[in-house]
Amino acid sequence: MKQQTVHADKVQLAYAAILSKATTLSIVFVILGYVVYIFQLLPLSVPIEQVSENWHLRASEFHQHIHAPFGWSALSDFGKGDALSYISILYLGAVTMFCLVAAGFAFLKEKNAIYTAISFVQLLVLIFAATGIISGGH
Repeated sequence: MKQQTVHADKVQLAYAAILSKATTLSIVFVILGYVVYIFQLLPLSVPIEQVSENWHLRASEFHQHIHAPFGWSALSDFGKGDALSYISILYLGAVTMFCLVAAGFAFLKEKNAIYTAISFVQLLVLIFAATGIISGGH
């Protein structure tokens, strides 16, 4: 059988390099956040018992009832174990944005204006969606 070579351009390699490093780091963050939360290595905003007692509630009712940090407000409770665990998930969600920045600059370096613009517009849409400036279906 003949072996085929696969060609990846510089943009794909830049995207893949960031994706590899950022996802590995995010998995480490998620595991550390989980360990900090479960073993209560930092004080919690909401005790685990209170979370399990209210697990049957809808998400909006749950947050109103227990006053848990969620969304971007978790960043203000960085020293709390449950917020740190949540922040690790936020980082995992941001990995795509880091990859788009790398791809955008790789396209810019190649003087590919259209793909550069598309990359940065995608990045802006993700940022606007993450901050709640734009949303769909609500």
